[in-house]
Amino acid sequence: MGLHTTQKERYRIRNEIENTVKEENINRRKFHEISKFSYENILRKFYYTFFEYDRNIRYSEPEKIDLSYAWLNFRKSLDKSDTTRLRYNDTDIDSMKSLVPDYSDNKKCYGIVADGWVYEGEISEILTSFSEIYFITDFYIVSKKFDWVVVNCEDGECIWRVSL
Repeated sequence: MGLHTTQKERYRIRNEIENTVKEENINRRKFHEISKFSYENILRKFYYTFFEYDRNIRYSEPEKIDLSYAWLNFRKSLDKSDTTRLRYNDTDIDSMKSLVPDYSDNKKCYGIVADGWVYEGEISEILTSFSEIYFITDFYIVSKKFDWVVVNCEDGECIWRVSL
């Protein structure tokens, strides 16, 4: 959960995503929240693959993965695309699609909201669902192989891709 997000706001985001799925008639096979039993594994793999972290913490008590402002801590060794600027609280779906390597309409990825919700589905459905939510701060479209991530950073009003 983000540093500045209350539990109520966090669930509001999830509920709004669910409402968007219903309103837009999004097929659940093309976009769905993943099982709560898979959350921790996906979030940890995402975090430890792409972000700088205190390696001593990794081997002690498991820490809670906090993705608020995580985009500030991508590993410096990763390849970063050019940054595309956005207007405040705008999601440029076509630009985000252009950042996805080998984009196709039915390519499946993970959609991770900075507040900790994890979804799986086709990129176009992830983007449709997330872009409709006014108060999502940041979100990530992550390859199922964890070899690239497209970042939508609301605070920085920009998008970019990071690759291994």
